[in-house]
Amino acid sequence: MIGIILAGGSGVRFWPWSRESLPKQLLKISGENTLIQETLKRLLPIIPIENIWVVTNEKHAFKTRDQLKHLGFDPQNLLAEPVGKNTAPAIALAAEWFKDRKDEVLAIFPADHIIKDPETLHTTLKQGEAIAAQGYLVTLGIRPARPETGYGYIKSGASLTDFAFQVERFVEKPDLPTAKKFMEAGDYYWNGGIFLWQVATIRAELQRHLPDIFNGLDGINSHLIDSGGHRPYRVLDTQGQEIYESLPSISIDYGIMEKSDKVAVVPTSMQWSDVGCWNAIEEISVSDAQGNILSPDVFQLDCSGSIIKCDGRMIAALGLKDLIVIDTPDALLVCPKDRAQEVKQLVELIKTHDREETKTHTTVDKPWGSYTVLEQKDGYLLKRIDVLPGERLSLQSHQHRSEHWVVTAGRAEVQCDDKTFILETNQATYIPKGSRHRLSNVGDTLLVLIETQIGDILDENDITRYNDLYGRAQA
Repeated sequence: MIGIILAGGSGVRFWPWSRESLPKQLLKISGENTLIQETLKRLLPIIPIENIWVVTNEKHAFKTRDQLKHLGFDPQNLLAEPVGKNTAPAIALAAEWFKDRKDEVLAIFPADHIIKDPETLHTTLKQGEAIAAQGYLVTLGIRPARPETGYGYIKSGASLTDFAFQVERFVEKPDLPTAKKFMEAGDYYWNGGIFLWQVATIRAELQRHLPDIFNGLDGINSHLIDSGGHRPYRVLDTQGQEIYESLPSISIDYGIMEKSDKVAVVPTSMQWSDVGCWNAIEEISVSDAQGNILSPDVFQLDCSGSIIKCDGRMIAALGLKDLIVIDTPDALLVCPKDRAQEVKQLVELIKTHDREETKTHTTVDKPWGSYTVLEQKDGYLLKRIDVLPGERLSLQSHQHRSEHWVVTAGRAEVQCDDKTFILETNQATYIPKGSRHRLSNVGDTLLVLIETQIGDILDENDITRYNDLYGRAQA
């Protein structure tokens, strides 16, 4: 069995924690690990680490690679999409990669789900593998724990074995009365987005139902190359990117599962959550006596049934009932719990105003460390830059801004045009507009500096890279 983790989602309903640059699967929603780390860990008892692959968006690839490093994940098993095209192209890309292993069973897993009893998952996967080996497209059906209107459902049909059934139909998210009827019927299951199939089977169904994707990706393996830099993963070359960007965007559910006559379901009672919106926190967290789920820095009086989370700032709440309050350094969400699914529409509204708060946090992770925006006003931007020991930024220039650097901790090597020099703590330098410059941490501790940018245009896109350890150079 080969495990394919799909890590291209955006998790927009988890805004303001989830942003375009740091989607839900890369967040610590519950516990000490991120969701993708938990996904990989739960597979290790049943799938060897060398047989686990990840498909993710190229802009999240380095962060995904770094989060999985300590688990022994080989970055060469990471396939980076140039753009997100939903699940069908991502699965087709993985299937094309393994096309010479046609009898191998691929097990497909979302990167951002939580399963509290992985042993039950392992048992169900073994059952699903046996059915997939018979030429079926297998989906795991989660027995409903409650009448849920936020999930799609699977209705089982004729029995195949004592643990598997043919799928009679897929059902869109129902209203509450219909969801209650599904629970009473006993043959409807939540669609958890976990699939198993042989390489040959899924490729044949792609060719039959999604020929544009199947034919478009024919030969794509020759366009997968190393990303370059430290611990390279696999990216598409320029021609491969053009091919992938031309593919239709469609989910595997709509494109294949709802059309195929080879679909089977294996029911399971595992404790599963897709962590689809803020209400899902209640399924995976411990509440207080009043039903509240609170961060440590939240102080409440006479609140009930509320989810209140903060990040670095105290919240004092009085008399709140059934509310969601999520505070971050640059954005605050307040909404009724029964409208949590609508956060997606709210974020789409914010995007129409081109607000950075939908794209990035104030702290942004980079392959070399991170930066934090401390303040931005007309004409200047103030950042804290943290560079890990032994790492260096790209050789770069800016067309619209100059920069002032002050080292507050550590030891920096600075290259500015034809000069290279060392900056110690409490020393500073000036980077003129247009100069080619580079920052390196030549010490064995974290390098911290304060950067003040001056200019009429202060934008992360105002950068030309000439040389880069991480494969991002444009010139």
